[in-house]
Amino acid sequence: MGNTLREVITAALTLYGLPSSPQAIELLIMIAAHESGGFTYCKQVRGPALGIYQMEPATFYDVKDYLKRSERYPALLRYHNPERLIFDINYATAMARAFFLRIPEPIPDIEDKEGLARYAKKYWNTELGKATPQQYLAAYQQHGGTHAHC
Repeated sequence: MGNTLREVITAALTLYGLPSSPQAIELLIMIAAHESGGFTYCKQVRGPALGIYQMEPATFYDVKDYLKRSERYPALLRYHNPERLIFDINYATAMARAFFLRIPEPIPDIEDKEGLARYAKKYWNTELGKATPQQYLAAYQQHGGTHAHC
């Protein structure tokens, strides 16, 4: 039996020296559970999104530009191909967490699952995305305690 996604996320954030908080970990679990289709897809079927978090290449490069400008977390600058998000869950997790470092609004409290779902929709999926906060919450409730796989 593999590690739970919570354990994988915690280890990945430690590996890359990224800030970790219970609410950030729960947010990443929620996003992974929804975006991967319940841990079914590591590559979007009809679109460019990649990895367990379904980060699009354009977003990948935006995060890398942010990291270069901020001169923070240089280990995340090591890889230049967004395809790495498909097979390297540690890197995909670190890039997803780095994405949220750019957001000035704090991540909602760990107990506020509906707030986390709204935050995921607002910032990860955006108003242009098809997901709803309810879908993020439902995926989290159904798959949040699962083991890390895709």
